[in-house]
Amino acid sequence: MSQTKIRLPYFFCDNMVLQRQKPIKIWGTSSSEKTFEIEFDRQKRKVKPDESGNWKIEFPAKEAGGPYEMKFLSDTVFSLKNILIGDVWLCSGQSNMEWTVMQSFNSGYELRSADIPEIRCFSMPKKRSLSPLSYTLPAQWNITTPDNAAFFSGVAYFFAINIHQLEKIPIGLINSTWGGTPIELWTGLESLSLHPDFKDEATRLLLQNKTIQPVKISPSKSDTDQIESMENEVFPDRGYSDKWYSPDYNPVNWMPFIAPGYWENQGLKNYDGVVWLRKEFNIPAQLAKKNLVVNLEVLNQFDKTFFNGVEIGSISWPRGRRIYFVPGKLVKEGKNLIAIRLENTGGNGGFESKNAIDLRIQELVESDEPVIVPLSGKWLIKQVVVQNQNLLNPMQTNEISSISSNYNAMIAPLADLSLKGILWYQGESNRLRAYQYRSLFPLMINDWRRQFRQGDLPFLFCQLAGYTALTENPVESYMAELREAQSTALALPQTGMAVTVDLGNPNDVHPTNKQEVGRRLAFEAEKVVYEKTNLQTSPMYKSMKAEGTRIRIFFSNADNGLISKNGDLKGFAIAGEDRKFVWAKAEIHGNEVIIWNDQIKVPIAVRYAWTGSPVESNGANLYNVEEFPASPFRTDAWEGITVNNK
Repeated sequence: MSQTKIRLPYFFCDNMVLQRQKPIKIWGTSSSEKTFEIEFDRQKRKVKPDESGNWKIEFPAKEAGGPYEMKFLSDTVFSLKNILIGDVWLCSGQSNMEWTVMQSFNSGYELRSADIPEIRCFSMPKKRSLSPLSYTLPAQWNITTPDNAAFFSGVAYFFAINIHQLEKIPIGLINSTWGGTPIELWTGLESLSLHPDFKDEATRLLLQNKTIQPVKISPSKSDTDQIESMENEVFPDRGYSDKWYSPDYNPVNWMPFIAPGYWENQGLKNYDGVVWLRKEFNIPAQLAKKNLVVNLEVLNQFDKTFFNGVEIGSISWPRGRRIYFVPGKLVKEGKNLIAIRLENTGGNGGFESKNAIDLRIQELVESDEPVIVPLSGKWLIKQVVVQNQNLLNPMQTNEISSISSNYNAMIAPLADLSLKGILWYQGESNRLRAYQYRSLFPLMINDWRRQFRQGDLPFLFCQLAGYTALTENPVESYMAELREAQSTALALPQTGMAVTVDLGNPNDVHPTNKQEVGRRLAFEAEKVVYEKTNLQTSPMYKSMKAEGTRIRIFFSNADNGLISKNGDLKGFAIAGEDRKFVWAKAEIHGNEVIIWNDQIKVPIAVRYAWTGSPVESNGANLYNVEEFPASPFRTDAWEGITVNNK
């Protein structure tokens, strides 16, 4: 007689965190309709699968605590161990939420103290689907240890540390992120069918899904495998076939290359295409067999990076910061090799950093006497002729994505889980369509709340940090319009926004100070979710009043007063009836700001921090006394540069 096989979604496993004060829902499938039992904290539930083998049960809500064990009593007995009850936060968005602790500022030091058993993380494997799924790819809950925490979302981890310290409860993080994704990939089809810009496509996909058979769990080739196979087939490259990435390869007739630097200045003038780079270096005995981090800062543009012949990472967006993990089993004392396949489709190719120390190898977890191995200086470089060079970077040009595809595979499987709330960091990929984001963002928030069926589930999000080129004069700005679009979602109940405009980097969309981003999100959670309603977080524009040649601005979250950091108050622009903005003088009066320019006799509008990188461009420096930065704003409602972008 065959035994009954009980299958659970992968997020039900050892070390999981379940939401306190809400019903505990457990579900899965069975190979038969035979009744079995589940026991949890001395309570038992009989489970009767339906004719398809699906089942779902519920245990009553519990307060924070643990550890617990959950037993499954069928033909055979198995159990899930070391379960905690606490607060579970779903953390989603694009690459700034995906960015790991390992990639964050001073990560080696941070990981030294990453021994917090009550903070745990489940990272959803990347997958896309044209229809909603009920399962995820294999994954597990990981307890916070130095080696595990290195791969947690940095924003989510530093958020969790703050909440854990303040609330003294276990924290579970579900990391469901994908770099470079626009918001429409994270929104369900039913909701997108109500949006005029996506109605036709969403309706078509909904009709298509009605004819699709339910998806069964089965092994499938990963996206990475498909991309690599396609790359080798469509883009034949001698570097792959001759194994230029291998320590055994002899690089005869390769040119010298000094890093950091661009190859246009070192013998490959005006060259757009593919090069391979190699550097041999020595690892001291104290680093042998240790987990390491390779920091290559910003490469232009698309790379595959190898350590001793094994690929350790790749990035498929321009000018992304490269910080890659090297497992200790690859690290040997003495001579080691870094090899990079680097594609450049325009502009200068090579290492953008101006600081030699930015190219280095260091310990994943900092020791008492940390060791750094420099990677600056002499490398070897060789061009490679690739067919169809106008089609470089297949990871970007051929990766298939569809509206709702991330939602279907990475959010829908979680819809029955009880949660405390949602953390969201996304928007960079929608910045050219900021006006459209005004409707897409609240649409997605309400869509998720409807799917999770937990009322106005708290939704906390990060306003975009400073990024893009510096500007000398007041300008129209895609980034500013996207930040404004984000802030309009605060009209929804149970929402909070962490302002991060002062934490950015004009040259990198991925600022590394995730510690402060997490802290500010935690303060929003304390205020919105944990009912510390008197907290003063970032000042928000409330209203204005014209007073002759001056305009007075009123703020919320400024009850205790406002301050300017690092000198006179800056970052304000003012306009008259001609709608032409010029820089303004500004003075703080308690919790208000007065704005003027002697050349503008009848001012009608004010803007603050209205550019891509407002701190670096024009010194935007308004904070409250609690040292939270003021959110960028404008008092006018004039049409912006993204108003017609779809």
